[in-house]
Amino acid sequence: MLHILWMLIKWILILLGVFLGLLLFLLLLILFCPVRYEGRAAKEGVPFRETEAAIKVSWLFRGIAFSVRYKNGSGYQELKIFGVPVLSLLKKYRNKKNASQKRAEKNETRIQEPAEQEKPEQALENSAEETLDPAPFIEDEEKRFESTAEKQDSEKKQNKIAKIWETLKDIWERCKSIPNNFHRISLTIKGICDKIDWWKAFFQHPRTKAGITYAREKVSRLLRHVFPGKISGHVDFGSEDPSVTGTVLALLGMTMPLHQNRIEFVPVFENRNLLEGNVTVKGRIYCIVPVVILLKLYFNQDIKYIIRRWKHKEV
Repeated sequence: MLHILWMLIKWILILLGVFLGLLLFLLLLILFCPVRYEGRAAKEGVPFRETEAAIKVSWLFRGIAFSVRYKNGSGYQELKIFGVPVLSLLKKYRNKKNASQKRAEKNETRIQEPAEQEKPEQALENSAEETLDPAPFIEDEEKRFESTAEKQDSEKKQNKIAKIWETLKDIWERCKSIPNNFHRISLTIKGICDKIDWWKAFFQHPRTKAGITYAREKVSRLLRHVFPGKISGHVDFGSEDPSVTGTVLALLGMTMPLHQNRIEFVPVFENRNLLEGNVTVKGRIYCIVPVVILLKLYFNQDIKYIIRRWKHKEV
């Protein structure tokens, strides 16, 4: 009996170990398997509506991939799981289902049409039998109209007097509330000044400055990790006004630290509007990097101090 019980415990522990091992493997796969992305946009001698663009995001060594494409004024999406086009299969299934529903609805309408054609004839016969002489009702309606017109005139006069009285009462109440309004305005100004002093002391506190500096460093590191590692492209641009072309070139020069001059911008001074070229970006994201950065931010004492003071509005 003890031998059988020991075997059961042994198998339960083995299955539990396998389950925990699979969970650990899945966790490590999520954290250390990179999410790759790439994007491309191209416009070569065509209108803006015919601009081509594509974005692709993949994971698990491209086993799971989602892509979006824009071409000739329409967009396409596709999700592939180990080569199986999931969205295309779902679209085909929905089309077949909608086609079968439409065929069933057509069959139902064909069956209901003969029965519906008989109803208008019966309605005409019933309406012809129920016609009555309208002369007595016209006299009663004229008398009611005269009496209601007299009532409406008297009510309008009473309403005008009531409105004048309410306007006078409103003016008197506003005059009485002028001192209170001045007091409220002074309290509001005092509250605004107190809030300004609180924010000033809050941002000048040494721990607040240290926390903001630490958060800025971590966020910049995260952005550098997420930013594309490979960028290439060639863009020709121009405007009818040469000064606008020069201004745009100066602004694009400020973006050189981002793409490290790997996108070639060529100004065209030909007195015409022009924007053509192609740009390609590629990058990858390891989930472990943002997780570690978020944990460091969460356990940082200066960040906790900022959050605590923010909630309680204390310095």
